[in-house]
Amino acid sequence: MISICFFGSSTYSLIILQKILSDPNLSLSLVVTKTDKPQGRQKFITPNPVAEFARQKKLPLLQIEEFSPDSRLKIEDSKSDMGLCVAFGPPFFDQEMIDIFPLKIVNIHPSDLPKYRGASPAPWQIINGETQSQVTFFQIDPLPDHGPIIAKLPIAIDSQMTSEIFYQKAFTLAAQNLSQILTSYSQNPLNLTPQDHAQKSYYPKFTKESAQIDWSWPIAKIQRFIQALLPWPIAWTFVTSNNGQTLKMKVYSSEINNNHLNLKKVQIEGKNITDWLQISDHYQLKT
Repeated sequence: MISICFFGSSTYSLIILQKILSDPNLSLSLVVTKTDKPQGRQKFITPNPVAEFARQKKLPLLQIEEFSPDSRLKIEDSKSDMGLCVAFGPPFFDQEMIDIFPLKIVNIHPSDLPKYRGASPAPWQIINGETQSQVTFFQIDPLPDHGPIIAKLPIAIDSQMTSEIFYQKAFTLAAQNLSQILTSYSQNPLNLTPQDHAQKSYYPKFTKESAQIDWSWPIAKIQRFIQALLPWPIAWTFVTSNNGQTLKMKVYSSEINNNHLNLKKVQIEGKNITDWLQISDHYQLKT
């Protein structure tokens, strides 16, 4: 049985964490995630999905913002065979942290590494029109998404996928193969394939600011951009009202008809989600 120190913070991390708990070949020694943070307009202190789940299940839990000497000792005290990292984010692992574990730290990344390194692999693959990808298991080294490959699982990207659907599909696929891949790796941890770094590509994490629609793009790419940024941060653009006021407008959906991009569900700032056709007489797009 492989004992695992699990690093994760997102809803998608839970897909793998739940698999660890149900798999007889794997055991959980510690969950490491981020500290609770203020969320929403009211700024209520809220745990991330992994922290909330760990508390509900009474799992051993360590919440951190950095790898302090104290947190390193607690991780070392877990006596884990392996670290497993799934959508954890910073702080990043230095070699000292990696070497705590006899089997090092394994990361699950939803792209065909070395392509689409970075924190937002799903939306960028959708935006760029990729139709095939891989879920990559790799051994972490001190550089982001840089370490040698353990295994890859092929995954198709269809034309209707949002980032949420892609991540759900990718991490479910990883969970289904988790036991076999980690067991094989534990039996021969030196059987690794270095990444071809000459083929690398890196895409930055999305923010609310970078979700602005670029109307100079081809309409097919704009349509994929709108689709890819669901459920967050949501694509947006500026509109001008008939009285000359400039406002932000979120765009939740669109379609292409006769080589023309038609907006569908939209939301003017301060108003409810509605159909663009119902309000288009009152606003003009600033393209």
